[in-house]
Amino acid sequence: MKKQVLHKASIFFIAAAIIFGLAPSALAEGKADGFANGNGLDINQIARYDSGMSNPDGGVMEIVDYNSSNNFAYAINGQTGMLTAISLDTLRTSTTVQNLSGIEINVKQLVNSDNFVYGDMTSVAVSPDGMLLAAAIQAQGTNDDGRVALFSCNQDGSLTFIQAIPTGKQPDMVTFTPDGSKLLTANEGEPREGYGTDAIDPAGSVTVIDVESREAQTIGFEQYDDNQARQSLVDQNVVLKKNTAPSVDLEPEYIATNNTTAYITLQEANAIAVLDLETLTYDGIWSVGFENYAEVEIDIDKKDEAYVPQNYDSLYGIRMPDGIALITMDGVDYILTANEGDAREWGDYLNENEIDFGEEGAQSPSGNINNQNSGLTGKVVFFAADDYDGLNQQADYLFGGRTFTLYQVTDNGLIELFTSGSDFEAKTATYLPQYFNCSNDDPTLDDRSGKKGPESETIITGTVGDKTYAFITLERIGGIMVYDITNPQSVAYVNYINSRDFEAFDEENAVMGADNSPEGLKFISADYSPTGRALVLAACEVGGTVAVYELSSDNAAEWGNPFIDVDNNDWYYDAVKYVTSHSIMNGTSDNAFSPNITLNRAMAAQIFYNVNNGTQVENVSFTDISANSWYFDAVNWAAQENIVTGYADGTFAPNKPITKEELVVMVWRVAGSPAIENYNGLDNYQDKDEISTWATNAMAWAHQQNIISGRSDIILAPQYSVTRAESAQIFANYLSLTDTPDNDLNSSQK
Repeated sequence: MKKQVLHKASIFFIAAAIIFGLAPSALAEGKADGFANGNGLDINQIARYDSGMSNPDGGVMEIVDYNSSNNFAYAINGQTGMLTAISLDTLRTSTTVQNLSGIEINVKQLVNSDNFVYGDMTSVAVSPDGMLLAAAIQAQGTNDDGRVALFSCNQDGSLTFIQAIPTGKQPDMVTFTPDGSKLLTANEGEPREGYGTDAIDPAGSVTVIDVESREAQTIGFEQYDDNQARQSLVDQNVVLKKNTAPSVDLEPEYIATNNTTAYITLQEANAIAVLDLETLTYDGIWSVGFENYAEVEIDIDKKDEAYVPQNYDSLYGIRMPDGIALITMDGVDYILTANEGDAREWGDYLNENEIDFGEEGAQSPSGNINNQNSGLTGKVVFFAADDYDGLNQQADYLFGGRTFTLYQVTDNGLIELFTSGSDFEAKTATYLPQYFNCSNDDPTLDDRSGKKGPESETIITGTVGDKTYAFITLERIGGIMVYDITNPQSVAYVNYINSRDFEAFDEENAVMGADNSPEGLKFISADYSPTGRALVLAACEVGGTVAVYELSSDNAAEWGNPFIDVDNNDWYYDAVKYVTSHSIMNGTSDNAFSPNITLNRAMAAQIFYNVNNGTQVENVSFTDISANSWYFDAVNWAAQENIVTGYADGTFAPNKPITKEELVVMVWRVAGSPAIENYNGLDNYQDKDEISTWATNAMAWAHQQNIISGRSDIILAPQYSVTRAESAQIFANYLSLTDTPDNDLNSSQK
């Protein structure tokens, strides 16, 4: 037998996943794990939907939401104009990483009418009760009112069209209030015709729809148009185009809402608007501040082909948030923003100022940074501040903050509690040094250093165990950053996952690679997840995929018994607590562990095949194993490795329940078949002689190590089928040989 070197926790985490109805975490080669798994929250990719298309300009899989009542995710395909319904129900019982299938729904056909011409679908939201789905639709004419297409949700994933409700200009995001009573759209109103004499700059607004009556009201920003109100915004560093009314200039991007108040990002203005949902008036517009690069290191040199951060006096990042999240803790509201940055490029107008520091005498717009005092050699894109109010004309500004920021909401505005500083660049440079600051349409190292860097796009929050986390997408290099925000006063980095297929990039054929450029995110709590564990869905607009990541806490203290069939007086209670709190096993449903279910030989073979990243081998020719069997490769590999063998009649018996001694022997063999001599610990069992000769050493070893015990003081039951409860106990005992299941244990020939 070939020597196997294995991580102990990995063995049994994956084993439990296959045997006991866990979602298929880390079961297929090539699927991504979190870069910092073991740091409080483990992340593993378990599935993916692939639209079969990609686009370097984005817009394929954009926004995604989930309906727990029918286990369908709904994702917008901006390239086809279709809404894709993706079933996640197969994750409930799957034993392999899934390639998910989808149903295409032609929203355009349903919405087009005599008085409305479909232009683009931009956002989707499912009501809290799962009864309704809303899609934001922009009109073909950029100055025409948009629509919210409202549907009822069916159990098979299909939708029944109800009606199209008018909104303001260019609805870019749609969301329900938590109680489902209201539906809101952020109507961006971009000046897509430019700023020419005859061009129209549509007014930005928010539309609020009463879900029951279907009545809609659109609220613009006219209350800020008088000189005094506008100047008040400018004085607090809200960024406004000179000589432009706020009602025209402000462009709502994203909404986070509770039942009474909506918070709306005004990206280009570097601000958040606060909308009272009862009075339908704005309570304020608040600046979100800047990143100060005299204090925070940043890499803006795209020619040094490495992560070389520096500080720069009088250089700031205009945060310009895109995504926003709202969370309430102990009665206090907190806002989180993903600080992407965005330029205006409409017609002949562009508010970028690109400086090539490789040219002699090059300097920043303010003159504070030049190629002599900075050492810069490449191009850097600055914000053209001279056309805007609310900025210090003696300083230099970049688009975006390359960060996320957490604020406490007060009656007087926002108090900044945390910003991620250099983390996004520093972490990605550490984990993916060959792709640091690459772009979504060009994997070249440092390609985006001079222009917005990784670009944080979307932010959501979710709770796993008793901890609350923030999840932030990085649009360019890809992936999701995760932070522990349980205590808003003490935010901490936790993990990063990036499942982008960098090697698939083919510029000539416009192939961008799977999971490229995540934009939309959806958190699914364990209570509503088809796997029984929390999930995050990421819609990837360039790669054309929807990635599914499973989350599990590695903190054993974070366990509350969810199982109605596991009582604290049961002998297996502590074992079930141990394996579930350490993400080793999961329930068969949200509230059931099913302690008496058994496993079969094919499942057991698949366990060790996946643990060892088994490869296809020659057919060992069991008479009852067909080439079409899902376990074909696993059984043949396990037989060749002598982990499990067949029977004398040439059969394998894949569906035969596995016995206690068979499971122990498999573990023992993978552990390297450790020798044991003169052990008499089994002598007290009346059924000792029922142990098969080939299992004697394994059973003695497992008993000596306290991995197994008897069903009673005198009954060992080596020939009885192993139950989930007994397996939980075996795994808990085995993993407890070290202080924690996260410790490394190299199991090899002894």
